[in-house]
Amino acid sequence: MVLGRALTDAQGATHEMAGLLGLRTSFAKRKLNLGYRRAALLTPVGAYAAGTCLRGHEFHYSSILDQPDAPLADVTDANGETAAQSGSRRGHITGSFFHMIAEDA
Repeated sequence: MVLGRALTDAQGATHEMAGLLGLRTSFAKRKLNLGYRRAALLTPVGAYAAGTCLRGHEFHYSSILDQPDAPLADVTDANGETAAQSGSRRGHITGSFFHMIAEDA
């Protein structure tokens, strides 16, 4: 969220953030995003090559209002269903709601 363009607080006021990604998020329209995730990277990130599969979790009470940048990963939930929070990338900047636990072996 901090890397994004803007964040709307619970009272509806919008605050500018770092602006390194185009992401706009909101706590005014709260949505629980909870569960285990599997993310297949679409681009290299640090020491991880594109195609690397990571496992982790997500726990957020916010909504994505706008995510105009390229997706970071193909993300699925524990049931194999596509998760909307794919992360973002713009140049060398990446960000995600996903909290990594481990790399797939």
